[in-house]
Amino acid sequence: MFDDINLVQLLSSSKPIEIARNLTDEQIRLILPSLLWLGLQQCPKNHRLTISAQLLQIVSRFHDMDSIIELFEIDFHSLNIEIKRLQRIKQKVLEGGQQNSNVLINQEIITFEQTTARDRCRIVAQILFDNYDKDQQLLTSKQCARSCSHWQELSIGESSSFVLLFNLNCNSVCFPFLKKKTKGLLDEPNHVRIVGDVICVLVLHLSHSFKFDILISNVLYSKNSYEYLIRLILNIPTLKLTIVELIVRCSHNDDVRYRILHTFVKLYPIHKLRLLRLCHQRQTLLPLILNLLDNSTVNILLLILSNSKQRAWFKKNQTSELVHNLITKLFGLYRLKQCSIHSIFKITAILHVHCNVKFSSDEVQHLLDLLISKTTDVTLGLCFLFMVPSLVERNEQKIIEWLTPTMSSISTDDKLLMIGLFCMTNYNEPLNAIVSSTLDFPCRIDPGHFHHSRLLLIQRVFTNDLLVQRFATIQITSNLNSHITIKHIPAHFICYLLSKGLCNQHRVQMSSWVWSQILQCTTPIHPIMLTLINELVTTIVDSRYLWHLIPIDTDMIHNYLKSSEDNIPTKMLILLYLLTLNDQAAGEMANHFHQSTRILFDLLPLPHLVEQLTTKDYDAIAPQLGRLMMDQLPQVFLADHALHLETDSQLISLGHRSKTNTIESLTDQLKNTLANGISRKQADRWRRRWFRVYAFRGQLLTLKTTQILLDNNQIAYDDLCADPHCLLRFPFQIYNYPSVIQIILFIMREILIASRHYFERINKGKQLQQSSSLQSDMICIQDVKSKQLQETLVHTQEALVIQILLDVLHEYKKTACLPAYRELQGVICSFIHQMFITNPVLAKLVHFQGYPSDQIKPLIYSVPSMHICLDFIPQMLASSELDTQIFGFELLTDLSSFYPIRTALLVVKLALQVYATLLRVLSNDDRLRFFSRTYKFLTQMSSIFPPLTQNSVYVLQQAIRACSLPPSNLPQLKWTSDSLGRPRRIDI
Repeated sequence: MFDDINLVQLLSSSKPIEIARNLTDEQIRLILPSLLWLGLQQCPKNHRLTISAQLLQIVSRFHDMDSIIELFEIDFHSLNIEIKRLQRIKQKVLEGGQQNSNVLINQEIITFEQTTARDRCRIVAQILFDNYDKDQQLLTSKQCARSCSHWQELSIGESSSFVLLFNLNCNSVCFPFLKKKTKGLLDEPNHVRIVGDVICVLVLHLSHSFKFDILISNVLYSKNSYEYLIRLILNIPTLKLTIVELIVRCSHNDDVRYRILHTFVKLYPIHKLRLLRLCHQRQTLLPLILNLLDNSTVNILLLILSNSKQRAWFKKNQTSELVHNLITKLFGLYRLKQCSIHSIFKITAILHVHCNVKFSSDEVQHLLDLLISKTTDVTLGLCFLFMVPSLVERNEQKIIEWLTPTMSSISTDDKLLMIGLFCMTNYNEPLNAIVSSTLDFPCRIDPGHFHHSRLLLIQRVFTNDLLVQRFATIQITSNLNSHITIKHIPAHFICYLLSKGLCNQHRVQMSSWVWSQILQCTTPIHPIMLTLINELVTTIVDSRYLWHLIPIDTDMIHNYLKSSEDNIPTKMLILLYLLTLNDQAAGEMANHFHQSTRILFDLLPLPHLVEQLTTKDYDAIAPQLGRLMMDQLPQVFLADHALHLETDSQLISLGHRSKTNTIESLTDQLKNTLANGISRKQADRWRRRWFRVYAFRGQLLTLKTTQILLDNNQIAYDDLCADPHCLLRFPFQIYNYPSVIQIILFIMREILIASRHYFERINKGKQLQQSSSLQSDMICIQDVKSKQLQETLVHTQEALVIQILLDVLHEYKKTACLPAYRELQGVICSFIHQMFITNPVLAKLVHFQGYPSDQIKPLIYSVPSMHICLDFIPQMLASSELDTQIFGFELLTDLSSFYPIRTALLVVKLALQVYATLLRVLSNDDRLRFFSRTYKFLTQMSSIFPPLTQNSVYVLQQAIRACSLPPSNLPQLKWTSDSLGRPRRIDI
């Protein structure tokens, strides 16, 4: 009678004929207040008896019609005021009365049926709209037998209603608990219809004055609450959702609430999902959710079981009957295509793992049928088996027959391959992660129960050969970077296969797969790429296996570098691969790899990569890549380049380079300079462009520039490393352009650094060849000699470059104007200073070899590191070569003038003694030549270091006597007593 959907449909249509034809009298009586309300709303007040004949024909059959009409005629405004006044008086009775045992109430209780419509409404309103939970707290045992003096404020009619409202027990002066006594009216079966009508009318007229949560809570304490609330929902459909939500929020009388909401869903199926979501949020009425389970509400059940807190609510209400009914319902929904296999597997797996549910034989058979069906995803089914391993133990052969064709297929799921690898390696942590992501809830595999299933799978399904062959076709990870939160990506598994030598054992090439993954990397670089490249290179050069992986095709890398402009992360990984390959290779293989990768280094923007390596995007590979670059490409770590770029306000990034900044345009302009000359402004602009392009073209630009300068297109980078000073064989007129000379000297520094590594590599190759035929002691001796020879060769080359530059300065001074000479001097001396600072041994070697004496002062003035020559001048003075000794005295004279420090004073004291000795041992011709070139040392030391004046004069006298010089040829002393306090003039 209550859950007939026709009640809702016919009432909303407002067609009396249809209502009378399709509803029984009991059903019409349920909605009688609503029908009368509709009729009264359509007729004027003085013509209420002229309701349409159809509607009158329906309602006239009920003798309760007049009483309901009387309820509608009440003045609800005055009734509302009166009810609130009674509430205030009751509050005074409960809180502020004094004990008075002599006051008794003898008023006879008037029965509910005999009251007027107004009194009925007042009584029911007081029962339904009072917060009895709060009143019960106020009305404690200590507050019994209160004074009833406040009742005297009421009229006789009001007091009789108040007596009926509280239903007093007059055998004592105590007020019984209101919740127990006042609900008697609602529990009376004879009053259900009348009270139900009153409730509907009250809510229609006074809904704005009362709280619905109190009303619903009070009604639910009644035995007839189901009928009252269903009547309310049917007669006032505009408030149905509010009423239902309040019913859900109540916390008592679950059985009645279940019946009411179940009926509501039948009456209004459109609100089913909203109602169940509310029950889920409030964690109440779980049986209702399970009973109304369908394709639209399965997700609610999944949410409950997936969350640990809500799962505790489920387990609290869990019974064997409830669980098995739920599983049966799920199978039924699947047959109706209202539930997916994934949802069934997920729900049953959670029930088995977290709720300790044991499946019956019928349920196991149903699950197995779902598992091996053609529509089931194999990876999903396998993950489900891991969570319910008992299915494997009972049906091994069926499961093997189900899995084998899938693994034999070419298009095997990547996850399935990963699962197979983890089963083979007994690596449970990532296996748990894959199972959790597939079933979409966090879970852990029980190693004990899973052991049997794992052995069966790796013996019959996931064999080594099958896995390795399939992993060559696994998909790469697109846009791989360290922001990816997945713990185990395909690159992890390839690393495992490479590290265990499985690719070598089963002869499976992985180089192309690694190359494809390198192309898909972005910043910040994922740490797995470092491991992947290291494992690939190790597998390529590993001598333990007869079969080796082939390296990544150099032609493929070459084509990529020529066509790609902006993909710096990929180029960084390519550089890491090439350097690692060169580092780990040995013997003939090392020479082969070096020759094949030499041209690839020319295409890489090495200076720009060095700059980018310091950013956080490359933290994963920076330590190893930086070390390898320092070992194999130390020439790219030149601070000069960064300094030139910092002073260049027109510096632009790689992705926005001007089209004119190309190698071809630069070399063409250099050719034009050699042929026709260039202005100073154009030369400066060319220098700035050269350094910008060098950041992205690196060694290739160096080589092309050198080829133009030397007019030799056949020269290679290794040729420059073998003979660095050949770079200085360019036409002499280039020295007229200091901006171009800056570029040439920058290239020279790069080549000198590369030359050292070039000879180290050659020396290492020779040592490896000799190690097979020599004993260990001989090897150590040969190593020492080779290293010494290598250092000597490198120092000789570097010193030769400096000597050539000093000779150039000497020659250039003869023809150039002073400003041009000074500018070229500054450029060359800056280069020499950098060389001396980098390797102080060079200063000693250059000065022992000697250079034009007229370059000593310019060099001291322009090279701040010349003061280190004071350390080895004593060795020059002790040389057996007279020219070296003369050059030492000339150098000491100018150094002491520029650096009058303690070290210089000590060296000068020693030099005076050496000077006196030489005067005694030299032949007459050598003595004259020696004195004529070094007499300034004796004459100037007295002004530089006054305490040495006496010694200087004494040695000078010896020199005059020894050389038999006439007085007219004697040098004049320029020192006076006050020379120490005057600033010195340094004549450059």
